[in-house]
Amino acid sequence: MKSIFIFVILVIVVLAVILFCNRLRGKSLSYLSDPKNRQLQKELLTLLGGDVSTAKRLLKHQRQLHPGKSDNWYLEKVIYDLQRDRRF
Repeated sequence: MKSIFIFVILVIVVLAVILFCNRLRGKSLSYLSDPKNRQLQKELLTLLGGDVSTAKRLLKHQRQLHPGKSDNWYLEKVIYDLQRDRRF
């Protein structure tokens, strides 16, 4: 019983470290798990003609300008800006 408890605690600590490291790199769990996030990624790549490097650059720039927002927020912001700029 004691070994199971120690194992559970160890798993919790490992997960906490992984989450903390992901936060430091500017990634949240929504990046991996939120279906809306995947749809927004597809929409962004469609707007950019599949140019992944440009998408990464635009997202990185927004992360620098607005730290602490969710992945979905950054995706929505970049998509909004691209659509707005194309109207003019």
